Amino acid sequence: MSKQPSLPFGGSLKTYRVSFIPIQTLEYEYVVEAKNDYDAYHAAKELLQDDIGWDAAKDFHLRTLEED
Repeated sequence: MSKQPSLPFGGSLKTYRVSFIPIQTLEYEYVVEAKNDYDAYHAAKELLQDDIGWDAAKDFHLRTLEED
């Protein structure tokens, strides 16, 4: 068992686990022109990858896809 360093006035350090979560759900929305919904999805996915990077974009899934 390791000994914790002591603080002035006889206190000692404690260990805390602190985590953070976002307040809101992060959402990216793109307006693209395409022949069909398949092409629209891929065009928007490419824009997302350009904006946040290929690796981060893997964590995003399609929420909505609507034709205007």
